[in-house]
Amino acid sequence: MTNRTERVYLSDEEAEYLSKLTTEDDSFTALFRSHPDLSVNGREVTLSRAMAETLRDYFTQRLARVGFDADYKPNREGRMLEQLIDRFFKPEAAGD
Repeated sequence: MTNRTERVYLSDEEAEYLSKLTTEDDSFTALFRSHPDLSVNGREVTLSRAMAETLRDYFTQRLARVGFDADYKPNREGRMLEQLIDRFFKPEAAGD
């Protein structure tokens, strides 16, 4: 993986969810504070591929904690987390 930054464009709903996480989840807030290569400007997120993987890891762990109902089906938050996991997927480019 290289250190170059990339942009990810969020839906309004995804941007609102990330904003909510920054106020409600201290570990998510700490993640932002500890990574100066991560920038959020409205619906646009600028980050490195490594940071995209870090966010995907966070979303995956949160999905396991809060994303399923009693029948192990994704609830509303779980579906949002699944969307974000997919949104922040950055495949390796040739030569990376």
